[in-house]
Amino acid sequence: MLKRWWAYLLKKTAYTSLLVLALSIMLVPLFLVNVHATSGCITACQLRADTTVPTADGTVYVELDNNTGLVYPLPHTFSFANNSQHTLTVLNQTLSASSGARYVWNEWTHSSLQWTPTLMMRTPIMLFNYTGSSDGGPFTAKFDKQFQYTLTFKDVAGQPLTPAPTSVVLSSSASTVTTSAYSGQWLSATSWTVTSATWEGYSPALVSSVPFDLSSASASVAVAVSAYSASVKVVDKLNNAIQGASVTITFANATSRTFTTNSQGLVQLGDIPSGPYSVHVTYQGQDSGAPIGEDASVASVSTVTLNVGGTSSAPVISAIVLLTIFGVAFFLILLAIKVRRPPPPPKI
Repeated sequence: MLKRWWAYLLKKTAYTSLLVLALSIMLVPLFLVNVHATSGCITACQLRADTTVPTADGTVYVELDNNTGLVYPLPHTFSFANNSQHTLTVLNQTLSASSGARYVWNEWTHSSLQWTPTLMMRTPIMLFNYTGSSDGGPFTAKFDKQFQYTLTFKDVAGQPLTPAPTSVVLSSSASTVTTSAYSGQWLSATSWTVTSATWEGYSPALVSSVPFDLSSASASVAVAVSAYSASVKVVDKLNNAIQGASVTITFANATSRTFTTNSQGLVQLGDIPSGPYSVHVTYQGQDSGAPIGEDASVASVSTVTLNVGGTSSAPVISAIVLLTIFGVAFFLILLAIKVRRPPPPPKI
């Protein structure tokens, strides 16, 4: 008898447990989905859809339940039947404002949390209202506001820099961007700083960090790069320019290039990264020896003297000039003597 009673009790308990489990499976998701909502609705439920784009800058449109005939501008308050579920799809992903700003699609949010990153948002099952702060607030189509920036580059002397850096790093309080595009580019509407640059393989190449503000308008900014104009002059021991000398330059970025001096004995290096570099010169078997350290930030022209030459072309030129003068003078004297000679007496 006791065994039968015990079996009956176990069977009844099992049925009760299964019933509670089934109810939990059905009801718990509803509470999870509507965790922010507190105001219930019986027949019609309200849902407000908003956007971060000010109405003065543009209008965001949404399509209800994939029905092209049901398109609404935001903000808009929708009325849905109790226990129904719907979709709202943003139709314009990018908007251009008269202020010069651009708005780019980001995500749907609810109570400041991401609801979905997709253009189409599926509503919760409508058992509550979603309109004000007392019931979880509206669902918001979030757009990123952006303005354009333009970067130009100059060397330490303020002259335009060519070529431009291969890349720069732009930083804000929220993100960091590495880019090689400098004209008419879009960034989030906030304060930014050019924090780093790579130029001719050398980094960091900035003279200093450069801030620019995109909070309310587009901006153009000039960025100074640690680039210095440099040239090398090769002369002999009498300070005469040497043409045709081979000049090898090793730059601060550890790269090397070889040049040939012109008729003035010069090699124009243009702008070079940072300031320090080394010079090695060869000419007709003569060698400048170990590489000579130079610094374009100290002196823009470096003079290298080779132990060649020994005679100057100036004395040769002077001798030629003197001989010419003496020759002309001698000719004039002979001519004068001939002119003054008396005519011969007449013959009888």
